[in-house]
Order: sequence, then C-alpha cells, then structure tokens
Amino acid sequence: MNSGSERETSEDSRLFGIWAPCITPVDENYAIDVPRLCSLINWLQSNGCHGVSIFGTTGEAASFSAHERMSALEQVLESGISPDRLMVGNGFPAITDTVDVTRHALDIGCSNVLMLPPFYFKNPTIDGLCRSYRYVFDQVNSSDLKVILYHFPRMSTIPIPSPLIDELVRSHDGLIAGLKDSTCDWDSSKDYIERHPQMAIFPGTDALLLKGLECGGAGTITATANVNAAGIREVYDLWSNGESAEKAQQKAETIRSIIFEYPIAAALKFLHSHYRFDSAWEIVRPPLSILPSSDKTKLIRSLQKSGFALDFRE
Repeated sequence: MNSGSERETSEDSRLFGIWAPCITPVDENYAIDVPRLCSLINWLQSNGCHGVSIFGTTGEAASFSAHERMSALEQVLESGISPDRLMVGNGFPAITDTVDVTRHALDIGCSNVLMLPPFYFKNPTIDGLCRSYRYVFDQVNSSDLKVILYHFPRMSTIPIPSPLIDELVRSHDGLIAGLKDSTCDWDSSKDYIERHPQMAIFPGTDALLLKGLECGGAGTITATANVNAAGIREVYDLWSNGESAEKAQQKAETIRSIIFEYPIAAALKFLHSHYRFDSAWEIVRPPLSILPSSDKTKLIRSLQKSGFALDFRE
C-alpha cells in the first residue's frame, strides 16, 4: 500500500485525494463574490483538501454563465491560487460554451476540468454524446487537457455509461483522466473503479471514501468538504498510512448525513455564514433559496450534538 507522501511524489500523474466542489459566494446583487471565493479556496486547501473544484453542482454552476465563470477564474488565479490545485466545471448544454470555457481555462493554466455531458436534450444516443465530447476535445486541441467526466444522472438526467467511456478512450485516450460518480451508489462506483483502472475514479460522496480507496478509487470529490475538509482528509491519511480509518469514516458519515437533510448549497452557505459571523455568506442565486430559520436552528443543534464545529479565527 502506498503512503500519502509516496502517492504525491509518484510518477503516476493521476489525480487523487480529497477535493471540495466549493460553494460559490455571491453578493447582494447575485454577482460572484471573488474575494470571498478566493478566501474559501485558500481555507479549503489549508484545511486538508488536495484540490478544489469550482463551478460544480454545489457551486450552483448552472446558474452562472460562461463569461461569469471565466472572469471569476481569472481573478482567482490573479490572487495567487495555483491552477494545478483547481478543477474547473466546464459543462453546458451548448457545446460551444463548453469549448470556450475549456479553452480559456487551459490558456490561463488550468488543465483539470469537470465535464458534464450536454444536459438539456434527454435520452441522447451514445453516438450523439461521443460526437459532443469529441467536438469539444478536437476544438480545444490540447494534449494538456485532463478531463474528469461527471456522472450525475439525478441532476443532469444524462448518464455516462462505460461504453461511452470506452469510445472516448479509444479516440482521445490521453485526455480522459477520471470520473466523478455522484450517484452515491457503491455498486456504481465499484463498477467504474473495476472497469476503468487506468482512470482516477472519485465517488462523489465521502460516505464511500474508505470503500473506494480500498477498492482502488482515487479519493472523493465531496460537497461536505466545504465544512469538514479536515475530518475527511483524516480518513484519507489514515488509510494511506496503513492505519485504521473506520472511526474517522463513521464520523465523516455522521456529519454528512446531518447536512444532507437540507438543500446542500443553502446548508453549506449557511454554515459558513453562521461560523464566520457573516450573513453575506448565506446568499444563494435564484432560483435557490436560503434555509428557513427553523431549518437553520435544527441544523446547528444536530451538528452540535455530533460534536462538530468550525473555527475560522486566524
């Protein structure tokens, strides 16, 4: 078994570890609050995340235009955040928007992208999906690109079956770096890990982190890392060092189960607002809504009973 340090210095260039699909702070006019976003990314990376995925589902990506995402990414990198530790959500219904965001990310140094399939038209054929992905890859035309396919059929309604992956690997092998499986279903994640050992497979829930690691998974890209990065990283480090990680895994699962009783983006934003003593953090872009007061009270009480707390003091 490799230790964490061995994995990080290995010649194996696959992505791995704990990645947070971070919330996207917005201001009172619903514009992306870049200073708060940069602060959050830095905090996540200093509290255990190997990397941060921006403009995913937890980050309300579908509510932000291509221009907004590109502008925010430029400012994030200008703040000094390393592009190597970012993963950029680049999926749109229009493949030309996907091309623009992907090419822009590469041009400014970000090679890792988290790619939804085009998600408006339902029941596309594998051939149609292949042609959409291949169009993006061919238009971007860069061997530096690292694509993490994003399998989240509950939200996108478009699954990413293994035959589709096989077709993409045949035509663009060097670009397909991995897959995020957000079904929260162990059989699904296990199947991806076993069928595609050359890829970095990330279960999209920390509830499957330890199982995934033991089976050959890469880690997790999980929403609750927004508030429990250190606790989730503890599971990864214990496993990497050959130590028992079951208790840390159980604790992470308990925290996750409490938070996921509520709409996830609103719940995570509220927790940052509550523990930072800063109400601006809880703003979500419509059509999402902030948590009702009764839910806020229940959420904090449940987390306190579990022994969970956040401290953002320097």
